[in-house]
Amino acid sequence: MTVAKPDESEIAARRKHVAKRLNEHVKLFAAYVNAMAIAVAGAAIIVPLVSNPDATLGRTHLSWFAASLALHCIGHAVIRLLRREE
Repeated sequence: MTVAKPDESEIAARRKHVAKRLNEHVKLFAAYVNAMAIAVAGAAIIVPLVSNPDATLGRTHLSWFAASLALHCIGHAVIRLLRREE
């Protein structure tokens, strides 16, 4: 029994399919990280100010806000992992 060798079009189609799948996973992860950044920012800044409008933001709140900015930057960095779909 002989196994047919895949031609160039099959190889290109397979590579395109793999790149599309990887890109979708990368975009999904980036969206998740950005959603977490929004949630952390909301918990750090918005919730304390809504519950007590006269409250001042302390170091704890600002550190959580910095963590949300870091998560947002990670989301941007992950987007750079997208592959070209040729």
